Parts: sequence; C-alpha cells; structure tokens
Amino acid sequence: AWGKVCPQFTPFGVMKGNVNHDNARYGMYLDNQFPRNLDRDEHGFVKSGCPEFTDDGKDNGLIPANVVEDEFDYHNLFVGVYSLGDVSFVGHTSLNNAHSFYWETSKNFADGVSHHFRDGIVANNQYDSYGRLQFYGPSGPFTFRFTNMTFVGGPVGDAALCAGQHCGRGGAGGPCNVQYLLEGVDWTRLMAWSQKIKFGVHATSFGFVQPIFLAADNASLGGYRAMVSQHLNGFADMGCEQQDFQWDSGFACNLPIRRLNFWGNVEQGNLTLTGPGYDVDPNLAYPSYGLNAGLMQYE
Repeated sequence: AWGKVCPQFTPFGVMKGNVNHDNARYGMYLDNQFPRNLDRDEHGFVKSGCPEFTDDGKDNGLIPANVVEDEFDYHNLFVGVYSLGDVSFVGHTSLNNAHSFYWETSKNFADGVSHHFRDGIVANNQYDSYGRLQFYGPSGPFTFRFTNMTFVGGPVGDAALCAGQHCGRGGAGGPCNVQYLLEGVDWTRLMAWSQKIKFGVHATSFGFVQPIFLAADNASLGGYRAMVSQHLNGFADMGCEQQDFQWDSGFACNLPIRRLNFWGNVEQGNLTLTGPGYDVDPNLAYPSYGLNAGLMQYE
C-alpha cells in the first residue's frame, strides 16, 4: 500500500451517536485530518485526489463535507482536534470537560454550505467538581461558522468562546485574522457575569488583535453585528462602542467589518493600511505593535 494511500486526506465513514467520557487525555479526537475527493480503485488504493487543489486550482476539500453527528463528550481532559478541515460537527454536546473543545487550525468548507459547529450544546455543571466551560476555537484566513449553539452553566475558564487557540505558534493557525460568524448563539443560560468571548488564547501577539467576531442576527453579539479587539482603538472613531469584560472589552459595531489578507511569496517588509478604523497613533506596545494604526507585518 506504500504510495497508494493518503490517510490524512481519506474521508471518514459515518460517525454518529458516539459517547466518550472520563479520558485522561482526549475524548473525541480527530487529530489532523483534511478529507478530500479521492478516486480509488476496487481495492481502495488511491488513483488520484490527494493534493490540496485540483488541476484547475479549485479547493479539493471533500464535497459534501464529512459530518460528526450527535457526539457526546463528558469528563475528558480535552475534546477535539489540532487541525481539521471539511468536517462539520452537528448536534455535539460537551459537558464538564476540562476543555469544552480544542481546535487550532481549519479552513473554509469546499462545499460552501457546511458549518463548523451547528445545533450543539457547550455546558458545565457547577456542582460537578470536574470541568470548565471554555471552547478553544481555531484560527487562520477563513470564516469559522458557529450556528445554533447554546452555552449552559459554568464556571467559565478563559471565556466561553475563544478565537485563535495557539494562533501564530508552531503547528497552529495563522494568519490570526479569522472571522467567527455567529448565528443563533444562546448565551442566556451561561453563569451570570461570565466572559462570553475572547480574542486570542495562548497565542502570539497577533492572536490578541486580529480575530473578529461577526453576527448574522441581532442576538448572537449582544445586538451588534461585529466586534473587533480592544487593541484596535481607532474603531471608537467609527462609532463602535467599547464593551465590558464579558465581550473581552472589544469594540462593538454595526458596520460590515471583514478580514483582509494580502498574499505574497517573498518578504516585502511591512505594509501600512490607511483608512477608517486605523487613523490613530500607533501603539507600539505588546500586543498591538502598531497593528492598531494599520501596520501589517509579513507572517
């Protein structure tokens, strides 16, 4: 089979209704997987389809995406993956795990319609001595779709939903300007005065400045459509309002804010982005390092 299989890119079969509990490390753990559209012979050996892109340059991620359905994880140290793409979690329940979910790197879905998480519950019973409610989400140049998700209980760890676990560190996502698109997210059953979101967690400096949160409704972000990091102080001049610790002191806006990436294959030095939100004096202290004034460093 040497040279005739590509396990990291082979689609999963049906994964539905599994229960993982009381593991010293991971409960559900998919490691590093990016299922693709493989052409295999009658013996299962791969004839083509392992590369990331097709011959005409299209994303070769699996269409339709794989689905992990109705998974239940409780009393595990970790639940999740390191790097994963074109796999959707539907109906996942995480209860009293030390880390509700752990995910470092992902991508946009090749099928254009799937959600990274949909119709799930992230919960922690405060009367159980084990567990913290803290969802460590991935980063990278993509949109993380988080739909019809309910947070229940506490206590909360770093935050209920953290964008950019380990972003910028070896093996993790980057660039760090992931955008989290929330829709139908219910915070009402979260323990009172808990932190809901966090810009960056265990990340390099970029990870605390670049992620953004977006809402496709009027409830998922407290009535706003976008939130940017507290370190992007120029957005105050755009009419954005700084929030309290529950929203990681971010600036909340009703503006169509989106991520922006420039791609290059060689180091071209720093660029400076000018315009609305960046017309302020640069803050050269950690973690901004001038990002608030539009300084763009090569990553």
